[in-house]
Amino acid sequence: MRPERKLAVERLYECLADGRYDEARSLLHPDYRSNTQPHETSPDALIEEIDAIKRAMTSLKRVTILTMAEGDMEVILHRTEGTDPSSGEPVAFRAADFFRKADDGRFIEHWDAVTFDGGDLFDTIEL
Repeated sequence: MRPERKLAVERLYECLADGRYDEARSLLHPDYRSNTQPHETSPDALIEEIDAIKRAMTSLKRVTILTMAEGDMEVILHRTEGTDPSSGEPVAFRAADFFRKADDGRFIEHWDAVTFDGGDLFDTIEL
């Protein structure tokens, strides 16, 4: 039995979660942009969003549910949860993130669908 190889999308999320931003940037095309998050217009904007989430939540934990790839697309389904330090309330969201790769293999486009369990995290962060 061969060991399962991680998709680049899982590696991207691990790098972002661990603060390995230079490695994350190596997976993102310089023209990277999100089609669903208007502020996410570059690799740096994505990293700023991740930093804002990290500042807005304590006890942050992310769990991958599923990854898959077909053609130039990779998808990750995941759940992130933590605590809002101002209220002590739990905050969690589930997301499906879709990434299209450029010809060089780096992610160039992103779409997402996010569902919040409780309060809307994006109401508490500034981007």
